[in-house]
Parts: sequence; C-alpha cells; structure tokens
Amino acid sequence: MAHPSNRLVLLLLLAVALAGCATTGAVRAGQQAELGQDFDRAVIEYTRALQADPDNRDARQGLERARLHAAQDHYTRGRRHHGAGRLEEALVELQTATELNPGEPNIRELLDKVRGELRTKVAVAREGKTELETLIERSRTLQPPGLDLPSDVRLPGSLSFRDAGSRDVYAALARFANVNIVFDPQFRDQPVTIDLRNATFEEALSSLSAATRNFYRVTAQRTITVVPDTPAKRTEYEEEIVRTFYLSNADVKETLDLLRIVIDNRRLAPITATNALSIKDTPERVAAAGRLITAIDKARPEVIIDVELLEIDRTRLREYGLQLASSGAPGLSGAADVNRDDLTLRDVRSLSQSDVFMTNLPALFYRLLKSDSTTRTLANPQLRTSEGMTAAARFGERVPVPVTTFAPIATGGVAQQPITSFNYENIGVNIDITPRTHHDDEVSLALKILVSSISGTGFGGLPTFGNREISTVIRLRDGETNLLAGLIRDDERNVSAGIPGLSDLPIVGRLFAHNRRETQETDIVLTLTPRIIRVLELSQEDLRPFRVGRGTGTGGLIDLPLETPVAPPAQGQPAPAPPPAPPAAPSPVAPIQPPTPAPAPGPPQAVQP
Repeated sequence: MAHPSNRLVLLLLLAVALAGCATTGAVRAGQQAELGQDFDRAVIEYTRALQADPDNRDARQGLERARLHAAQDHYTRGRRHHGAGRLEEALVELQTATELNPGEPNIRELLDKVRGELRTKVAVAREGKTELETLIERSRTLQPPGLDLPSDVRLPGSLSFRDAGSRDVYAALARFANVNIVFDPQFRDQPVTIDLRNATFEEALSSLSAATRNFYRVTAQRTITVVPDTPAKRTEYEEEIVRTFYLSNADVKETLDLLRIVIDNRRLAPITATNALSIKDTPERVAAAGRLITAIDKARPEVIIDVELLEIDRTRLREYGLQLASSGAPGLSGAADVNRDDLTLRDVRSLSQSDVFMTNLPALFYRLLKSDSTTRTLANPQLRTSEGMTAAARFGERVPVPVTTFAPIATGGVAQQPITSFNYENIGVNIDITPRTHHDDEVSLALKILVSSISGTGFGGLPTFGNREISTVIRLRDGETNLLAGLIRDDERNVSAGIPGLSDLPIVGRLFAHNRRETQETDIVLTLTPRIIRVLELSQEDLRPFRVGRGTGTGGLIDLPLETPVAPPAQGQPAPAPPPAPPAAPSPVAPIQPPTPAPAPGPPQAVQP
C-alpha cells in the first residue's frame, strides 16, 4: 500500500508535468500563429505561456518578436487608413501599435499627426446638419416681410455726383433700384459731392444719408422715406419688431446680461423651457443682437482626462512583553482577608498561611505579536467634461458622522429636545478638476486634491479626520502626462505599560512591560493626462467685427452690419451679389408714384471719372 507522502509527491510531479505541457502547448500555438502571419494571436499565446512559466526563455523571445511584427502590421494598416482619410480607424490601429511597441518614434509621430487632424476635423463646419440647425441658420438672414431692400442692385462703375442736390441724388438712386422714395416735410435739399461707384444700393443709401445728416426708413414694400436725423424724428419714425432666438449652447442668463451691456437691449424675456429669449426692439438693434448671439452660441470645448491613481497603505505592528489581565483598573490591586472572630493583635502574630486569603489578583501572561499588512488601491478612470465644468472623482468610503441639533418641544418653547441626524463624509482620495483649453492646444487644469482619513476618536467616540489637501493650477500640452507624488504620511505610535519598578530596570525592564509599536505609512501617486476631443468652433465671420451704428439722442442705430467691403469687381467678371439689407422700421408717410426708369427733366449732374 502506497504511503501518503508518496502520493503527495506523485501529485506534485503530475501538476508540474501538466503545467509544463500547458506551457509547451502555448509556445507551440504561438509559433504556429507566427508561421501563419497572425502576430496578434502569437502575442496572446506567448503571453499565456509566460504567465504559466515566467522563466521560459523561448516564450519570452517569441513574445518580443511577435510584438514587433504585430506593431509593424498595425502601423501599416494605420498608414493605409490615414491615406484614405479614415482617421478614426487609423487612430485605433496606431494606438494598438503604440501599445505593442511604445519605443518606435515613427508610430508615435503618425499617431500625433492623426490626432491633430481629428481635432481640425472637429473644428471645421460639420456636414449633414440637422433640419433644425439648417432652419435656424437660414432664418438669421431673413428680414421682416415687406421691409427688405433690393439686394441685386449694384450701381455703375462711373457713378459719382459733384455739387448735386441731395433730393436729386436720392431720386437717381431710387430710379436705379426701381423703388419709390418719399421725403419728410422737414427734409432740406442741400448740395452734396459723393462717389458711389460700384456700391450696392444699401451702401449708397447709407453713405448719402450720413453725408447729408439724414436717415431712411423702409415704410412700405419698395418704398423708402428720407427723414432729417434729429432725436425728435428718430422717435417719430422708430418702429419695433419682435424676434425669438433659440439658443443651443449659450446660457440664457449670461446672454441676457451681455445683450443689455453691449447692444443696450432692454426689453428682453427669457424662455427657460426652450432655452430661448425674445427681443422687442428696433430692427437695427435686433439685427445686431442676432449677430452677437451667433458669435457666442458655440459648443464648449471638451476634454477627456485620464486619471491614474495608486494608493499604498502599509501598517506594521509589533507588540511584546508582559501584559496584565484584570477586570479592575490598570495596575496591581488585591485584598487580604482573615477570620475576624475576636481577633486581637496578639493573634495576628500567630497567623498561618492557611488563615490568609488573597482575592482579585490580576492574571499575568506574556504577549508576542508582529503583523505587517499592505493595501494597494489602483484606479484608472476617464473623466470627460466641458470647459469650465468641474469633474469630480471620489475614491474611498463615506463615513456617517452624527450631528445633534436642539428643537423646542412645543411651539415657541425653549430648544431643549435633541435631534440627531447623520452627515456622510467622504474618506479617501477626492479629486476635483476644472479644465480650460487654450488656442495653442494646451489645457489648464484647476486641480484640487483632498486626501482624508480617520485619525482617531474624540469626545463621545466621534471620529476625528486627518486631511492632506492640494490646490493648484497646471498647464499641460494635449496628451502630456503630469505626475503628482509626495503625498506621504507616516504615523508612528509607541505605547509602554508595565509593573512599576520592574519595567524601569535597564536592559531587562522591557521583559516586565507591555510594549506596543504601530507604524502606518500612506503614499499616493497620481498621474493626469488631458486630451482635447472638441475645440471651440469659430469661423472667420465670428472673428470679424461688425458695425452697430452710431448712437443718437434716442439711442438709435443708423448703420447696419456690412457683410462685405465696398470694392470694384474684377475686369471681365460680374459684380457679386450683395447680402440682404437689414430690416428698418416702417413709417406712416404716404408713398408717391414710382418714377419712370428714364431720366427725369433736370437730372442731377453726373461726373464721369
């Protein structure tokens, strides 16, 4: 019959043989995958073999060889995707190649290039906009019905006037645009010299009105009224329109404050249900508000922050020495009792050992204890947040802390009834990050790190907390990793308790004392890597200033935004169509009969260049 020890040896040998077979099988599978050019599979098989046998030289060499070949394959596929414009697929292949071979500079260079192109792709105007986005964008240039000027009229390249009557110049412009023109009864004719070559009809009206200190209003369809520019006339001819702007990204309250300060809009109303606002004002102010809203209603940049947290806690305890176990207070205590029946001092001299009883003597035992525990916490979350928004991460536990308040028993009485509630405190590592992107692809991180722990107990058994807090702002490049370390905390406690006299003896005194030494070490290592995934989408029109006019006694705006500068067309090319004119308030002045396209008697003097 086999001995039990022999059985154990056989089982161990069988386990070793099976492990060796598993390792050999994984190595063979990796070699076959290499022969079939399936290097990803080879990496998996060789890794499995190394996990079973870390000292296997064939598996280690095969793994290094397979990683290089697999990285090259993924790099080649990434280049092909990049050349075909498939940037997302190229990014996945290149990231895999970087993980397999992180030391190859060509892979890293192409990966950075693809990431930059992806950010540029996000920044440009997107194709395939939703129907709602298209509708809102198209409505920005719409004018109130019947109050628009002809947008396809451009004056000849030889039109200029010298010492001509302003009434005649207005009439000539109206004939060019085939519109009616009405003059206010207080309009005064005055000589004017002006050059209107290659100007649009709207630009010509604005220039002529500014030169003659007049302003105009579209009072009916294809009818213009010219009025002297005085505060009284501004008030008389000023009409208002109402327009609702639907915001997609901007905050309604911030937009209201901005319009009140910059455009001086006063009659604004927010609509929180649809994140919109309605404006009632003159057409010029409403048009200026629309331009400003278009420039600020942009999606916030977004950042993904890779957080890697490593927390190591080590507690070492060493306890040795003589320990007293007594149900009473610490220290030696006892009582001697004898028979009290007619006991005299003479009788005390004759007491024997059997007549004396000792009670409540403490128990003595020797204690030897040594413990060493290490705890490691590893977390790798990805925090995605928008610019200016705080991303929070909490690693640890929530500890209830009682809070007692006093309330009156009856209404109006003295607050004497205690009411206990609980607040939960976050114990562990608390991280708050607020990002801000810059135009040079750098990210500023407003960082707040709080490391808290329970350090002991206080009055009434309530816990006391230990805190380590860091608040700082760091600026990193896109993809740059910042290492934060040094949050080390060492707590050491030494306790000694023993028999008086004996525990104070040199050298051997510790043998008659209870000694306890506890050391607790905590270290935290934190890495932060910001990655920009959305940039601020700006167009040239957003960066270009626009005119809101000049203020008058009533605060009116007489100039409208010019989309394009006045410039003569190139030789042999037609003049570009001007943008639609901004709206203007109508007036109750009755129109006159439209003039004929032919020159009227006594036309203004035109000077040829």
